[in-house]
Amino acid sequence: MKTNRRKLSDNKEQNDKRRIRKRIIIRSLLLVAFLLAINTFAWFTYISRAGVTLNASVVNWDVTFLEETNVIREIVINVKDMKPGMLPVERKVSIKNGGEVDAKITYVLKTVTLLGQDIKLDKSTDEIHQSLANDYPFKLVLNLDKTIVKPFDSGNFDISINWDYEADEFYKLNDFYTYDAGVYYYTLNNGTYQIDNTVTEQNFKEKVSQGLYLEKDDADSFWGYACGQYENSTGKPCLKLEFELNATQVE
Repeated sequence: MKTNRRKLSDNKEQNDKRRIRKRIIIRSLLLVAFLLAINTFAWFTYISRAGVTLNASVVNWDVTFLEETNVIREIVINVKDMKPGMLPVERKVSIKNGGEVDAKITYVLKTVTLLGQDIKLDKSTDEIHQSLANDYPFKLVLNLDKTIVKPFDSGNFDISINWDYEADEFYKLNDFYTYDAGVYYYTLNNGTYQIDNTVTEQNFKEKVSQGLYLEKDDADSFWGYACGQYENSTGKPCLKLEFELNATQVE
């Protein structure tokens, strides 16, 4: 009987050890699973935040465009009562970088409407800017003083449209112009503007396509009248511009 009792005691002890070992293994596995879950969550949280940082919008990484006290992203300019000698139309935007990464600043001319027609078409922002700075008696002047704004620094983007009275200039005609028998038309030959007396109402469009010019006074008169007529008949601005400002992180 003593032998049987010893065997029962040994079996019970072994069973107890097995249960304890099993509990330890289960607890270890649960702890490993818990730690793995925590690390996985932390990793995905890091990746998610990194993705937001690399693809951040202006608001996400604290670059703001301010016009006076208003936070903006787009600028719409409606130029009304356009005429020679008008008061300049000016817009000023302050660029603030409150983040920790250099910001590259760019702008895009999304829409340019003149006399109700979209004149941007497939032209780039630089091309349309050059056209509005040189091809019309009214001038568009853009000034972005910094293309890279450092952390905790600021920059400025200024827009101005003006129409001065006096200037000794000639303007190349485009599809907006119509024939006027009361003005002199010019061609440009070897850097010299020469009167072309062969221009008629019948060949006007062909001559324009070949290169025809007007003195500034006559160009002023044409555009002043055209803008006035358009605004009075439609109630819309003669010139409308829409800009989009963008900031991207510098890698």
